Amino acid sequence: MTSSSSDEKLLILLALKNKKKRRKWVHEINEKREEFGEFHHLCKELSTYEDRFVNYFRMTLEKFEEIHELVSPRILKLKTNWRKPIGTKERLAICLR
Repeated sequence: MTSSSSDEKLLILLALKNKKKRRKWVHEINEKREEFGEFHHLCKELSTYEDRFVNYFRMTLEKFEEIHELVSPRILKLKTNWRKPIGTKERLAICLR
């Protein structure tokens, strides 16, 4: 083994050791929002029980949908290659809650 190849191996090992750990753009908890999130479970279930929906949001489902139609163009976010945005109904539910 020549000294130049061992030097190259040493440089590669040093470069790998000093490589910075990449940070994630979206936290693991937020990646699992659709699986475990309140909106995707509770709010969908509340839609089937009108009285529970009214008690939770203090408005009827029809009123919620009407407000959603009014504000959805303003609160819509674009989908990118890096992350999926929070949906407009979920944003409205968070705001009202």
